[in-house]
Amino acid sequence: MFGPSQSMGYDRSSSIFSPEGRIIQTEYAREAMKRGSIAIALKGKDGVVLAGRLRTQDLDEPSPKIHPIDYHISSIFSGYAADGRILTSRARVESQIHRFTYTSPIDINGLATKIGDLLQAYTQSGGVRPFGVGLLFAGIDSTGPQVYFVNPGGGITSCKAKAIGDGEAEAIRYLRENYTFDLTLEELEKLAVDTIRSSSKTEIPDEEIEVTVLPSKRWEESLKKL
Repeated sequence: MFGPSQSMGYDRSSSIFSPEGRIIQTEYAREAMKRGSIAIALKGKDGVVLAGRLRTQDLDEPSPKIHPIDYHISSIFSGYAADGRILTSRARVESQIHRFTYTSPIDINGLATKIGDLLQAYTQSGGVRPFGVGLLFAGIDSTGPQVYFVNPGGGITSCKAKAIGDGEAEAIRYLRENYTFDLTLEELEKLAVDTIRSSSKTEIPDEEIEVTVLPSKRWEESLKKL
């Protein structure tokens, strides 16, 4: 994946830069994210949509791909499932701490920043490895529908539409051609499913695709739950 001049032992610690200015361990973590099943988040004028492909093995029941964080926020990740589970749980805790401390629901940017800070800390310490997962947080706050991508290095990006995981290049290409912010929630839901199918070389049955829709009214409803 990387040439000799790029790694040369610099991949042994997440706290060492290579001569090219890279943290190689974090690059490996991004590769782990890309090998996970595809995850998509879209925002539109009426809310947000998350969708992902469920992976099954042998006779195992598929694990949920989309995880509720708070009444107005959900998350989806791609990469190591155990890492994603830990970060999802942390996001739920941060959301509830904010509710108890400030008597208001947490905004999407604030939550993404807190999780991004945690991921970034694992690129500065010896004896630990970066989290091998990327996360998409989508929901409704006082500014309207929001989607944020948190990468394995802790970087945070606000997005209109985002795909991560296996087949992300094909999915992003499909979204560039078909996504607009003015789509209704029903149209966004169909676009998310079509995007997942476009990212695969094989047919994907309906039961392998999970979709969650959060309409804009979720913010007002969340305020009533304080």
